[in-house]
Amino acid sequence: MNHDHSLGRPMAAALLALTALFAACTSYDPRSEATIAPPTPAATAVATPATPAPTAVATPTATPAPTAAPTVAPTATPAGPIGSAHVVLTIATADRVTIDVSDASGTLLGATSGAPGDGATVEAYALIVRNLSPKTIRLTWTGGPCDNADRLWIDARRKQLLLVQPGCSGDAVATDRILDLAFSTPIKASDLDAHLQDGLDT
Repeated sequence: MNHDHSLGRPMAAALLALTALFAACTSYDPRSEATIAPPTPAATAVATPATPAPTAVATPTATPAPTAAPTVAPTATPAGPIGSAHVVLTIATADRVTIDVSDASGTLLGATSGAPGDGATVEAYALIVRNLSPKTIRLTWTGGPCDNADRLWIDARRKQLLLVQPGCSGDAVATDRILDLAFSTPIKASDLDAHLQDGLDT
């Protein structure tokens, strides 16, 4: 029997090709290929709504307080003749010296103490009278460093002043006493007959 060797060669070649293809297919290792990760989706930026700035609250302008009109103090009106007065005199020593004034003229409005210095400016037993204003006179005299209760009389015609002052015992340095007298009508110091009498005189 004759075999056609011309057909056998092509078949053998085909079979060899299939065998090589099969070997290639069975040796495939899928791990040899690089794994391609799916693309990560880009993060979507979420727009944060802007917080509105706080609205400035207008502070009401303070209404200025009304300016109070200046109060004018009423002019002091003399209370009228006082007839008598009791005055604690200011003196340079720590002694207490008072004077009681009796006015028979009915024109005395007030009596106050002056502020003497440390020494004596008037001779002993002298009573000096001078005007501070047309209606005010000042009496100045001296006394020793002891407690005293003096007395002053003004006559009805307002021509004579008599001041009685008890004396201090022992030798001592004298200091001034000052008394201011205000009247309802003008008075002239030069028209007054003023005397100081020691309390021991009779």
